[in-house]
Amino acid sequence: MARKKDQQYTKYIKDPVLEPYFIQLEESCYTVHKNITAESKKEYSQKIGHYKSLHVALSKIAEDTAKRKSYDSIKGFMNEYETIINNLNQAYNV
Repeated sequence: MARKKDQQYTKYIKDPVLEPYFIQLEESCYTVHKNITAESKKEYSQKIGHYKSLHVALSKIAEDTAKRKSYDSIKGFMNEYETIINNLNQAYNV
């Protein structure tokens, strides 16, 4: 019974700019989730991690997004990561 009551008060940040990610707001942290559609067309949510600050949660989203492809150099990866961070910052005027 307590479980159902707790779920009623769960809060999220579900912003189209973050898709396929969303952030669960918890009392002591921010939990990043990623929506995934399996080959079977079944949709589920994968937990990426728990983070103490929103800034770190957003940087982990950028990192996970950058890891979707391969790179020829660390510089290429860092450039992609910085581009994603800059796009997030511009979207929110941070």
